[in-house]
Amino acid sequence: MTTATERGYQPETDEQTTLGPIVAATDGTDSAAPALQAAAALSRHSGADVVVLSVLEGLPMIAADYGMIIPPIDSDDSRRKGLLQRVREQVSHLGREAREWKIELREGDPAATIARTAAELKARLIVVGIGHHELLDRLFGGETALHALRLARTPVLAVPPKFREVPRRIVVATDFSGTSVKAARKALQLIDTATVVYLVHVAPRLELQPEAFAAWMQMFGEGVGPAFDRVKAELGLSESVTVETVALNGKPSREILDFAKSTQVDLIVTGSRGAGLVDRILVGSTATGIMRGAQCGVLAVPVGAGERLAWPPAGDRVEIPEGEWAVELEAFTRRNIGRLASLGVDDPEFGAQAQEHGYPFLGVAWDHHDERVEIMLGDFEGTGRHLTRGIGGVTSIDSLRDEHGRDMVLRIAHGTGQTILSLHR
Repeated sequence: MTTATERGYQPETDEQTTLGPIVAATDGTDSAAPALQAAAALSRHSGADVVVLSVLEGLPMIAADYGMIIPPIDSDDSRRKGLLQRVREQVSHLGREAREWKIELREGDPAATIARTAAELKARLIVVGIGHHELLDRLFGGETALHALRLARTPVLAVPPKFREVPRRIVVATDFSGTSVKAARKALQLIDTATVVYLVHVAPRLELQPEAFAAWMQMFGEGVGPAFDRVKAELGLSESVTVETVALNGKPSREILDFAKSTQVDLIVTGSRGAGLVDRILVGSTATGIMRGAQCGVLAVPVGAGERLAWPPAGDRVEIPEGEWAVELEAFTRRNIGRLASLGVDDPEFGAQAQEHGYPFLGVAWDHHDERVEIMLGDFEGTGRHLTRGIGGVTSIDSLRDEHGRDMVLRIAHGTGQTILSLHR
């Protein structure tokens, strides 16, 4: 499979429309107000309809000595009326422009309901609010908003309290893969008000031997410029938009947040694992870090998921003990550097995501500091392609070898999913 940066991006037939309404999620509290203000700003610019969505979560049943205590029915009725009244008052504060907005009150799990409603309405965007240094403040409580990001097939825009106008200065994180280009393109279609776009790539910090790390970084650096050029060409931005490219090194979430703060951008574009975007470099712990730490808006744009990944039917499977990950991954690199490889991320809930094929394997390493596996793919020559994948939350690593003892597959399990690196013969 060729990537979007090689052959030119072509929209898929099932790609989410940019013509649907904006869904603004709120519980009627002050922490949710930025979502409505952002929806109003975007609606003024695009002419999109706005649907205000609030979700009434069921009261828990409480265990008593002789059974379960079920909340009275009239408590739900009063809670429903109170929530609807708060939301209506909140919308009314926006004035004349919000008079035609539709308000929907639904019941159920907040995250699942937000994602499902957006899908039903064929929404172009979900908008939620975030508080300072906290994830979505207490919009629906706990980790609900991150859960909604995983479930949603609709782009999700999380906005801070000071978000009043459409974004002008935007950070777009990229790993140069086809999925990251597609995400960036989609984001810049939804938010077409950019005057400055920073394309940011973060190379991982690797625990390789100094000479090996220096050689890899030289190869990586020589290919970053052409890769940035391909991404810029594929985005096809207007000449009126200033595009700057930035290559950083370190932990992706930290580097992106620091850069966004230093340049005072209005928006960061990142990935949503729920439908397979930017795989693991900006997903999982990294995307969570960006969402929790961002002082500007964050736009997560999912792309289409694929089939489930599977192990080859035969081979010698070898589990690598956790204490030996660094040593064994370095040995794996020495045995297989230069072989063509395919990479896929699999989640049992959402299926396989963003497989890449035909990239030369450059190396894999365990980063003790960040507790992540870093995978590097790309050409040895300066004009080639380069991809990096950072995988957090690793629970196990194993490999599969053929009858001659040659490596076939490296599998990294993380959370409920897995990343599979397949080596070509």
